[in-house]
Amino acid sequence: MRLFLALALLATPALAQTAPPASPRERLIAADANKDGKWSKEEWLAAGRRDMGFAMIDADKDGFVTQPELMEGMKRMQAMGMTPPPQ
Repeated sequence: MRLFLALALLATPALAQTAPPASPRERLIAADANKDGKWSKEEWLAAGRRDMGFAMIDADKDGFVTQPELMEGMKRMQAMGMTPPPQ
């Protein structure tokens, strides 16, 4: 019986699922659904980021956050004494 259960568990693909990305940075990278290197507001929110953060970091107000905008936004947050989300 134990052998049967062990084989059944090993053969079940549902149990072999990968864990979701753990860090905020990994979630943000994974949320770039179309892999264009920038995040739409929907992708941003899907990564668990706040709406207010998107508005603050989208410097050119084109509806996307690019990597340079993200880095600059983090610098601005630190300069204001705010703690940016962990990377």
